[in-house]
Amino acid sequence: MDWLVALVPDSSQRDLHPLLMEPEYWRGRIAEQRAVRPFLLLTPRPDLSTGTCEVQEVRFQAHDGVRLWGLMGRCPILRSEQPATLRFVGPCQLPTIDVNSVQQGCTEFVIQTPAGRRLEDRVLDALRLCQIAADFETVDSAQVDFQGHGRGVQLPDEVRIADRLRARGILDG
Repeated sequence: MDWLVALVPDSSQRDLHPLLMEPEYWRGRIAEQRAVRPFLLLTPRPDLSTGTCEVQEVRFQAHDGVRLWGLMGRCPILRSEQPATLRFVGPCQLPTIDVNSVQQGCTEFVIQTPAGRRLEDRVLDALRLCQIAADFETVDSAQVDFQGHGRGVQLPDEVRIADRLRARGILDG
């Protein structure tokens, strides 16, 4: 079975195609996205909450009108600004909050990606979620980061693209 591992390229070393990072293309798409209000809706989820982890259901509108949903968990005891982690799960996975991470002082957003969503749309969804998270009063906007599905697992392409675009300051313009 080791020979099979040798034949499959290591995705952690796979780089993104340079055209996926074309700034002018993304500037236009981000400008279009800004014209669409996210219509953020938060619904308390006491059934998923504990004394040290308050969970809310999050719903917001993507740039193309698709309603995205997931969960947000935060520690209600902490009142200072906290870092935030953003995670996306596939259409067959239910979003779940990492209670340990929240109890250690991190606000967590977990959003379910709809089936069949194009890469471009998923990148814009990730950028929109970054902005939503950064706008929360209890979130330190300088500490909003993506998280993979587990240790050693590479981030999905849409998250890698969004992260690089953010690093290049494309959301600032």
